[in-house]
Amino acid sequence: MEEVACLNGRFLPLSEACISVNDRGFLFGDSIYEVARAYRGRIWALDRHLERLRRSLTAIAITGVDLDQVRENMVEAYLRAGGDDALIYVQITRGVAPRSHVPHQPLVPTVLITVRPVEDLAGRSREAGVSVILVPEVRWQRRDIKSTNLLPNILAKQEAHARGAYEAIFVTDDGWVNEGSSANLFIVQAGVVRTPPNGPSLLPGITRDLVVETARREGIPMEELPVSREALLAADEVFLTSTMSEVLGVSAIDGQLVADGQVGPVTRQLQAAYRARVEAGDDA
Repeated sequence: MEEVACLNGRFLPLSEACISVNDRGFLFGDSIYEVARAYRGRIWALDRHLERLRRSLTAIAITGVDLDQVRENMVEAYLRAGGDDALIYVQITRGVAPRSHVPHQPLVPTVLITVRPVEDLAGRSREAGVSVILVPEVRWQRRDIKSTNLLPNILAKQEAHARGAYEAIFVTDDGWVNEGSSANLFIVQAGVVRTPPNGPSLLPGITRDLVVETARREGIPMEELPVSREALLAADEVFLTSTMSEVLGVSAIDGQLVADGQVGPVTRQLQAAYRARVEAGDDA
């Protein structure tokens, strides 16, 4: 498939897309983003991604974005790319202006959409599970906004990879587990699934919410409650969710096996049930 961009409504090869050096997304990270996945000709959970995009725009007071047009351009860019499975990235910045913390005139937002082939780095790990590390929570207090200010996440992910792990999990000073650097977190204890509740402490993940719904459909007891470090380390099963990895079992935390180090039965049930929803296009 081709790599395609749509920059402010203009479609072009991704390699030719350029933004201004005065764009506030480049200068300040004054922007928000979404990452959606397409399977076999259809963008998965598109309505949910657009609703979260709307919430992020409102939260940082970016106005003047036509989300109906964003939807049309996402679909058109995907169709022009000519692939089946793809990753669709959307970034919206406050716009272009000389560098100043407060812009001195109304701005026109920059809207960038890119489409690339999916690189499923987690695919081969679904059977065996992945290892994670715990890192201190050092991020800002509005982690529910999908901002492009991701430096703490990047540093945490780099530390995880340097230590031979797949993901880093943020833990607060008082011992509460929030989420991974690029994934939400779930635990299973005595057959009950638990994940931290949505709120300012974590990103309201699209896959997270779909998995919560899926667990309840499957008759699996499901709790949206805080998760302590102690509960995480004592869990029978642990798994991650994200657009890219879907449902991904965790086999070890800081080098300590989760139970017997195998992907557990509840995780496997949810992997299969989530995949069945994808196959059926059931993202409502």
